[in-house]
Amino acid sequence: MPPTEPVVITPDSVTRFAQALGLDDDGTVPPTFLISLTLPAAERLIDDPEFGLDWSRVLHREQRFAYHRELRAGAAVSCASTIESIKSVAGNDLLALRTDVTDAEGLAAEVWTTLFVAGDPV
Repeated sequence: MPPTEPVVITPDSVTRFAQALGLDDDGTVPPTFLISLTLPAAERLIDDPEFGLDWSRVLHREQRFAYHRELRAGAAVSCASTIESIKSVAGNDLLALRTDVTDAEGLAAEVWTTLFVAGDPV
């Protein structure tokens, strides 16, 4: 998918996310904060009617984050999602997505998401 328009990580969004997790707000972006930016980027693909994903059959299976450098409030980032694989297992599908998070300096982080998509009931 093409990258999203840049989104500025605001101090308020970092504070609210940290508070929701019970973390101290020290101005640092919490490690899992990027899910709040990468999920909307992936939804563009997942909501595509040609892709045909039925959200009522989806379970979140796994999430991984790899930071190449620290992100701080004030950074403007874009997210680009890629389907890395779709595997069928016992009539179900595992959908693996990677979202690259970039800022003015280049690649800042990568986020991997694995979704379990239940097959049609028999």
